[in-house]
Amino acid sequence: MKTRSICNLVARTGLIILCFAATVSAQALSPEEEAARKAADPLGNVKAIMTDNTIAFEAGEDENDTSFGFQIQPVYTIPNPTRLNMIARAVLPIIGIEAGAVAPPIGPEPRPEDGSKWGLSDTMLQFFFSPKTEGSLKWGIGPVVSLKTHTSERTAGPGWGGGLAGVVFGGSGQWSYGGIAMQLWGEDDFSTFTLQPIVMYMLKSIPGAYIGYNNAITYNSNAESDNAWAVPLGLTFGKAIVFQSGDFMDLSVGAYPLVVRPDGAPSWQLKLGVSYFFD
Repeated sequence: MKTRSICNLVARTGLIILCFAATVSAQALSPEEEAARKAADPLGNVKAIMTDNTIAFEAGEDENDTSFGFQIQPVYTIPNPTRLNMIARAVLPIIGIEAGAVAPPIGPEPRPEDGSKWGLSDTMLQFFFSPKTEGSLKWGIGPVVSLKTHTSERTAGPGWGGGLAGVVFGGSGQWSYGGIAMQLWGEDDFSTFTLQPIVMYMLKSIPGAYIGYNNAITYNSNAESDNAWAVPLGLTFGKAIVFQSGDFMDLSVGAYPLVVRPDGAPSWQLKLGVSYFFD
């Protein structure tokens, strides 16, 4: 009897959720809301200059130390007559790192040298191939290549390396959701798995504004089990601003304490994004 009651409750709850989703999905999105969703979509048909910036607090040997990671990310969807969308993205990282800290956002190993160090880290090239579809759910897969561009060992990442990444992304009404999973191998036994969940809810009261989660959970395959995971947990608030030309900007800020972190990782991160999308 108890099992039947639970099943009935689950069925009723599921029906309510489906009805709510159908109602929400029927609501048309404003241009600002469409822009906000496109900005969050890793498989979106866009031409853009994006940034993903991290200020890492209390990282390294001194709890008062702060490290920085600034990423410039040009994104371009390559026009083609095939049934696939081809999205190319470059990640150009500039790092400011303190002694004993891992490179932000989350690098594989702490850097023990004294003092702070600024420089270019290793550049990543990402290519996603995604079937063209009119549906609300999209997926893509493609290679990742790491180029050895770091200006010092303190700011080094994978060096020469490569890997594979997969993406799923969709939306329903005010919700957008998806994620990126990536495995990257590099020099000196570099092996890191990254999972980046993307969940966003658009606020009707402020056109183009949203709140949600968008950050990277990392796993260092070569670390001890109790020192391998970095898990940030927090929220991002952002807003898309649409211009008369059809171009738009996406601005975001987020606070993420690390509920699980390896040695040298920060206790919390401030995430800042400023991105420009061309019509």
